[in-house]
Amino acid sequence: MTLTLIAVTKDTVAAYLDFRLSVVDASTASYLSGTDQVSMILASTSHHFLLEDDVMVATAAIKRKTDDDGMSVYVLIDPKKRDEKHLTDLIARLLKTENQPSVDCDTRYHLYPSSGLSFIEADMHAMGFSKNSENIKYVRDPGPPRAGEFPHAAKGEQLGYRPMVIDDDLIAKYPDIFSRMSNVYDRAFARRPNAQRITAEEREKNYHQLDSGYVICMLGDELVASTHFLKLDQEVLATELECLRKHWGTGAADLVCKHQVKEVTRRWNLPIIAYADKTNAASRRALERFGLYPVQEHFSWQRTFLAGSRINF
Repeated sequence: MTLTLIAVTKDTVAAYLDFRLSVVDASTASYLSGTDQVSMILASTSHHFLLEDDVMVATAAIKRKTDDDGMSVYVLIDPKKRDEKHLTDLIARLLKTENQPSVDCDTRYHLYPSSGLSFIEADMHAMGFSKNSENIKYVRDPGPPRAGEFPHAAKGEQLGYRPMVIDDDLIAKYPDIFSRMSNVYDRAFARRPNAQRITAEEREKNYHQLDSGYVICMLGDELVASTHFLKLDQEVLATELECLRKHWGTGAADLVCKHQVKEVTRRWNLPIIAYADKTNAASRRALERFGLYPVQEHFSWQRTFLAGSRINF
């Protein structure tokens, strides 16, 4: 049986999203529905339908990124048949299409299992892959801020920092607020090699999405920190906290996240989830300071081919 990749276009992106929504778990489906996936998909060349003898069996996202260390290839398959053996067989067959006599630079493959599924470990090891911890999922139980949480928030208040939820009145007062948020993000994560820039336009779209919101922190008229939250199925995702480096240690981060917890509690009183890289000790400590605790570790499978070597899966 022959596997074929067909790139997603503006004419097929709706079908692509409908397929993914039909196979992923409820939390992932809620995230996909609550974000502007169409724009993100069409802005890249990573997204494909995966056909087996002209019958669609999965979607495949394949992203190639080159940096000073070589090339990284990121692969995610969402199969229609929700079976771990089927998923593992599909990835093994797809990888065979990557075979080539030699690579010009170090090439690293990162394979991600579809939500709710895992690869069969023995088969992955047989293909030369090793299991690598990507991030850890944290959860905060429903409810308002509790004693002992956000210990530096009071310091932030004393220094004059003000947390607030973005609403139409605030946008009228600061019409450039989304551009300012993008600027904070760029400055906060300038040193991070894999930072994914979020434009002002994308932030404004997120603001208008149902069950989505932003909390910011200001000192006078200066925007110093922000965070975004999105209601999924039965939990609320808190995305990356952005805080300018010169305001670290002031309590601004605790203050904006405390305000976020209050707002989430007011709206839905649902658990809050967040993710942190296993190697990012500072982020993990901050999440635990905010009352979250680790519940699940997420893994990828990786294999590296050195420059000049043959790729032969």
